[in-house]
Amino acid sequence: MTAGIAYVDTTLRDLATPPWGTAMDADDLSTATAELVTARPAVLEVMDSRAASTALEVRGESPWDRLRSVVRESGDVPVGLIVSGRTLWGTRPLGADVVARFAESARTSGVARIRGFDPLNNADMLVALAEGCGDGVEFVPTLILGAAPAAGDPRWVDEARALAALPGVTTLSLADKAGHLSPGELAALVEAVREATGLRIEVQVPAPGGLAPLLALAAVNAGAQAIQASTGAAAVIAARPSVESMRAAHKGTALPLDCDEDGVAHASRAVGDLIPAEQLRRATNAVYGSAVGLPPDLEAAVSWRMARHGLERIAGDAVAESARVAEDLGGLTLAHPLGEAIVSQAAQHLVEGERWREIDPILAQAALGHIGPLRGDVAPEARAAAEAASLPEEHAAPANLAQVRADGPERTSEEDLVLWAQFGDLAESLLRRRRSLGGELLAAPEEAGISRDLLETLVDVVERSGEAEVSVE
Repeated sequence: MTAGIAYVDTTLRDLATPPWGTAMDADDLSTATAELVTARPAVLEVMDSRAASTALEVRGESPWDRLRSVVRESGDVPVGLIVSGRTLWGTRPLGADVVARFAESARTSGVARIRGFDPLNNADMLVALAEGCGDGVEFVPTLILGAAPAAGDPRWVDEARALAALPGVTTLSLADKAGHLSPGELAALVEAVREATGLRIEVQVPAPGGLAPLLALAAVNAGAQAIQASTGAAAVIAARPSVESMRAAHKGTALPLDCDEDGVAHASRAVGDLIPAEQLRRATNAVYGSAVGLPPDLEAAVSWRMARHGLERIAGDAVAESARVAEDLGGLTLAHPLGEAIVSQAAQHLVEGERWREIDPILAQAALGHIGPLRGDVAPEARAAAEAASLPEEHAAPANLAQVRADGPERTSEEDLVLWAQFGDLAESLLRRRRSLGGELLAAPEEAGISRDLLETLVDVVERSGEAEVSVE
């Protein structure tokens, strides 16, 4: 294979992420993984906050179990995940030792790469994650791009330099999740960041209106050495560049896409079979409509919310109001966990016909500077709403590992305690179901064809191991 442009395959997390993703179980993920590795991506990026929360809330499955189902079929293709440095997959701020324990659980589950981000591009919030990855897991920081400040503002490069200085960094990801930058603006930023940091540049450019492949090509031509892409119809539902289009665009050039051509075609057909036709039709209508300045999943969510209130004709106003909310709060990005809260706040403004009567707790935290330094001033009415907000106790201070152990469910593995720290009741429901199932088997093991003594031994081994999963041969 000729050394060229690497591609990070995002198909699995796109398939498992609402609103377009199919509700795949762990077995479906395993099957899809076996197909995708034949295309020879540089990395399979399989889990982010929305995929993790959907696994718990919709499927009733542990994200760790789903992750391991991918690792078992990934062969020599590295598996990666994406987390916020401050809240990981959840919304609760977590201490450095919890973040480090998460990184260790990811490593022992077979993860080779963790891509971290902070919604305000605050490098200090990623130090614990970078140090937790250590030598065993590649850490890739992400510069989240947005509508503010302007594309040529030097603050973008300053933030990139700070992220590049984190421990062990060799690759920097630039993520424009809504086509905020034009292809020319993105190309100029890629050049500037590459020159300022000396790092390998990876780009993530999902965008509505058919912009995604144009942005990816512009970034590569400007010196980006890796792109995030999805396979076949999954690229349509996620509004990403497709592996097929990137391969075709660079075929015969000095920098071809590093992939297996036959494997790409094979994986594309297999992925197409996983997506229901109606979901694909609705996604196509949304993704290839007008470019709206919101990530496709958030744009779909706000459109559906407005339609439920009979306000579908002004759904476009909700998109504009989302940008205004972000600006009112000091130039926030749409990254997790802020993006959904910004869109929800915008929809609330339009439904109620009044701005800043109340505010989402996570946005109040941001407005008050508790999440990190803001790029701009907070509008007076937004600040007043934040100061009047009653913040839940869990939003007050990061939870450390000792606190999580003391407050979490008893007889729980360390990795499940970290899951509980992120998701609370959702994770606790999963743990209760596990215990209930174990109790049923112990009560009547003969029905499952299992020796009671053997089952009790296995349960004891798992509980004493401190792990959520133990392999037995």
